[in-house]
Amino acid sequence: MKIKDYVDKYLTDKSYSITIKDNYIHITNYLEIEDFSNTKIVIKHKKGKTIIIGNDLVVSKMIEDELLIIGKIKMIEV
Repeated sequence: MKIKDYVDKYLTDKSYSITIKDNYIHITNYLEIEDFSNTKIVIKHKKGKTIIIGNDLVVSKMIEDELLIIGKIKMIEV
């Protein structure tokens, strides 16, 4: 697959996705943030909700349909 195809797929893909790393979560194509505190964040998407539980949770990046959440993540319910 050519690099152009990867970029095109990334730009046109509208499915909900979540990427989990050590101390951050990257979410794309969500609908809204339903609940937000430093211990719990609820993200609404087309197929339901994702609940993130932890400590010191912060939304460090928020663009139209993309979020980056950092903090001490304890549990994720999808």
